[in-house]
Amino acid sequence: MFAHLTFIELLKKGGVTVAILGILSLISIAVIIERAWTFGRFKKGLREFTEALHRAVKEDGLAMAARLCSTHRTTLARVFLAGYGKKGRSKEEILSAMELAGRQELTALERFLGFLGTIGSTAPFIGLFGTVLGIIRAFSDLSAAQGASPAAVADGIAEALVATAAGLFVAVPAVVAYNYYVRSASRCALTLEAAAVPLADYIAEGAKDGVADK
Repeated sequence: MFAHLTFIELLKKGGVTVAILGILSLISIAVIIERAWTFGRFKKGLREFTEALHRAVKEDGLAMAARLCSTHRTTLARVFLAGYGKKGRSKEEILSAMELAGRQELTALERFLGFLGTIGSTAPFIGLFGTVLGIIRAFSDLSAAQGASPAAVADGIAEALVATAAGLFVAVPAVVAYNYYVRSASRCALTLEAAAVPLADYIAEGAKDGVADK
């Protein structure tokens, strides 16, 4: 019945709900691409700077490492400077300051993920709403046609089916991306913690031994 329709014409039969889902799909794609770039930059920066910072602490001392961090505003640099600011205090206070800075940095990774989760959870219901409207339209057309051929209700049925398909089409990638980025954020948190904990030891021991002023 709809074999002669183009893809765009078929989408038009979905009505206003498909237009709404199309907008949500564009937002979802934009967020997915932006988060991919952000996570990639975070991982690359953390991987490259961790080795350089650890080497600077061991070879040049804490003061020189702090100067290095002040010129490299990466995530680990800001976490190190937060701990370095507590130099001379207990290791627990240093770790607490670094943990707080780390949480603030990781919050940036979770930015916009709420949009993906919301789109993934609501898109099927928007599609279902379009399905209900399409069925209502189909029965209305059938009633008006007074027993005419099935072609009389074709538009309503098409709107119902297209809306359902569009809702799933938008929801599935959003949910997959949301779950992936949430897991990726957790892995980034563990990597950052693994890099930061030895630095806290250096700060606590260096301040005690006078290495911080090297």
